[in-house]
Amino acid sequence: MIDYNIHYTTNKKGKKIARFAYKKPDGKTAYLQAPSKAALNQKIENTFKERGFIKTHSQEITLNEARDFFVKSHLNYKMSLGKTALSTIDDYGSFYRCHIDPFFKNKDLRLMNKKDVIDFVEHLKEKQLDGKTITKIFNHFKNIVSYSADKGRLDYNVTKDINYLTDIFTTNKKRKKIDLDFWNFEVMQQLIYNIDNPMIKLICMILLETAARPSEIRALERSDLLFMKSNSLQINIDKAVKRHKKVGETKTEQGERIVDISSSLKDHITDYVNSLPVLQNKLFINTKAKYICVERIIRAINKAFKKMQPEYQDFPIQRKSYAFRHYRTTYFAAKGKFKNALDLAHYIGDKDINFVNRTYIAPFKNGSSSKEFKETITWN
Repeated sequence: MIDYNIHYTTNKKGKKIARFAYKKPDGKTAYLQAPSKAALNQKIENTFKERGFIKTHSQEITLNEARDFFVKSHLNYKMSLGKTALSTIDDYGSFYRCHIDPFFKNKDLRLMNKKDVIDFVEHLKEKQLDGKTITKIFNHFKNIVSYSADKGRLDYNVTKDINYLTDIFTTNKKRKKIDLDFWNFEVMQQLIYNIDNPMIKLICMILLETAARPSEIRALERSDLLFMKSNSLQINIDKAVKRHKKVGETKTEQGERIVDISSSLKDHITDYVNSLPVLQNKLFINTKAKYICVERIIRAINKAFKKMQPEYQDFPIQRKSYAFRHYRTTYFAAKGKFKNALDLAHYIGDKDINFVNRTYIAPFKNGSSSKEFKETITWN
């Protein structure tokens, strides 16, 4: 028989009794008591025959404690190595505050059973969250519990008992195909001409030519303009504006790259740079010396669409901040600038070769231009 942590006290009549403290599923402390240790041992055995009471040598570890341990010891370490972005940790925090903590209420992990976890998944389904979001929330919860188990703080990891996500399905969103005859390059240029703010207009011009991410172009500095140092019509991309307008690494390791621009765009960038204060190194900042926010760019693009002819106001790409990136990448694939997914993925700084192939290369595999890719871009 297991030697439980039993202590002795006296009851109201002054008689010595054996007492055992434990945590109930709601996290509150409860007690069992008996006239003797042997009787109490038997009472404990009889009371906790079902899973929910775990015979363990682990010390009490609440969900909040496990979560703090996971964040401080694991996630922060990964972030220091550049393996996890601050924005990702912020998302994890939101998962915990909005979904995990309200359901489990800081429960002792030793008392967590399969039914608890099954009920948690059902609770998420009742919120009508999509399968992808449920999977992300559950995986964060599982990682919290698993980390404590892997580090020897927990003897039993209930999250690995069964596949709790058997009935959770994720579907790939179908991206609307862009008709490049209808949405030709000149139409996209006209959209940009409709933008009133000169800084945002230039950002969008660069986005359209390079297929870069908005966060990467917002982070550009004078030193990234390679054409200012040599005759090459190129821009260096090696950083990005992250959440809270902090500069960090590009989204992927492949994000560090050099992209080509047209001679006409070079002239526009040069004119813009010459209009900046001599000591201003950052290209795209607001009056408070902060990086221009992506929401301002989105608002400007939306206003620009409203100025287009009615037939050009319903753009196939709903995510307006990435409209130029997806348009230009599609354009490169259709016009034959890149014949395979690997080369295209490297150019746009995407690590998911399968995604690039499925989304851009495959749809034009039999219809892309066989001619050598050539273009002359002129900006008004």
